[in-house]
Amino acid sequence: MKILIISDIHANFEALMAISNELESADAIIVLGDIIGYYCQVNEVIDYLREHQAVCVLGNHDYYLLHTYPTHALAPVKFGIDFANTVITPDNRKWLSSLPLIRTMVIDNYSFLVCHGSPWNPLNEYLYPNNPSIYQLKYLDYDVVAFGHTHRGFLSDIDDKILINPGSIGQSRDPATKSCACAAVLDTERMALTRIHQKFDPTPVVNLGLRYGFDERIKKYLM
Repeated sequence: MKILIISDIHANFEALMAISNELESADAIIVLGDIIGYYCQVNEVIDYLREHQAVCVLGNHDYYLLHTYPTHALAPVKFGIDFANTVITPDNRKWLSSLPLIRTMVIDNYSFLVCHGSPWNPLNEYLYPNNPSIYQLKYLDYDVVAFGHTHRGFLSDIDDKILINPGSIGQSRDPATKSCACAAVLDTERMALTRIHQKFDPTPVVNLGLRYGFDERIKKYLM
């Protein structure tokens, strides 16, 4: 079974469509949160994920939309949430509100735990490779643990447990994959992992953001 694992789309439909071939050919799509935030193609992204029956969890930006962002949130974070609140359809808001913080599942006899940040703090903890919490994942009784939030890809295995951070679809923070939609494919027949770094044109996303009031930082984030 071919499982496409993606995260941190951030309402960037242009980037999502850069991996349309992988999306259409996958047997299952798992989305590790931050479906919205920062950028402006809110309903386009949600409609696509719903149409393709993606298995999703909430990220911190999704949570902010349903509740509120912290007072110390940066201006780009506030912009993305405020904009999403003005355009999201009632049905898509209801769908977003139905998503859990953590999901567990069994696929092809392999057990999965998926979340945005970490299993202990799914909204806020960043599991960078140098975070000691990474090594606590080996004590979880799952074959595959997938997480996002850092916008940087990370693939590893500890005691035969597969750890996956696919990186970000909509806003990679790895200089080597700037303006790339980043994802991971897990083939459960061979238990083989493949990383995807697909270039996309950020110009339409940048222009749309500037039109609606995103400041010039949007260029630094995407270009």
